[in-house]
Amino acid sequence: MDPFEQMELKKMSLTKKELEVYHIFTENIDDILRHTATSMAEKYHVSQPAITRFCQKLGYQGYNDFKYDVYKYYKGGKGAKDTSSVIDYYTKLIHLIPGAVSVETFELLARLVAKARYVSICGYHKSALPAQLLDINLGKFGILSRFIQADYTDALTQRVSREDVVIFFSANSSVYRENADQINELPKEKRPTMVLVTQTDKHPIRNKVNYVVWLPSYRNQGYSQYLEAQVAPMIFVDLLTNYIADYIMEVGGNKDHDTEE
Repeated sequence: MDPFEQMELKKMSLTKKELEVYHIFTENIDDILRHTATSMAEKYHVSQPAITRFCQKLGYQGYNDFKYDVYKYYKGGKGAKDTSSVIDYYTKLIHLIPGAVSVETFELLARLVAKARYVSICGYHKSALPAQLLDINLGKFGILSRFIQADYTDALTQRVSREDVVIFFSANSSVYRENADQINELPKEKRPTMVLVTQTDKHPIRNKVNYVVWLPSYRNQGYSQYLEAQVAPMIFVDLLTNYIADYIMEVGGNKDHDTEE
């Protein structure tokens, strides 16, 4: 019996507090896979013991045991029997990216990044992977950038200027809400351009940034197959890197042409 069948089986016997945990778990699958019991408790304002007791009521030793079973269940694809079906889902997801992010958006972001004095790139947990990849790629073009770990984002407001760009990679977490608020409180002449790359249209900081890039995920597409959330952001970074390269070549070519004339 999978973990969700177990939750449904026990639903009628759950207490009010346990029902609260039930709804958190059934409505936020990605968070189960991303967070510890402590961080889940903090994010959803429930006690860690309540989470532990709920998992034990389902027959698990604790949250980690439950989380591992959820991971196995989704990695199994809810009935997927071979790797080709998983690849098919990834292929479908990747083909949705051009429809989600227009050429005009890619060109705008490429121009912003290439012209920035400094690019600060933030990503927490698995969202750190595309953030770090973008930082590495920008270094190849000589664009000044840095990947900032979640523990060090408090220093953002001390370093940024109006000529800077701050990019937040965040699937759906509220971890950067305070950073966005602090940046928006800066005087206009010091406030950088902020970009959010996310996979939810209800992200907590969507209305606090200048630009939002929405990317497809297995969850927002309703796929039955669990897919790693950061595949689409990694592909997005690769595509953006190509647009940045094209922009730099175009600007460089125009400068050379102007000099010759």
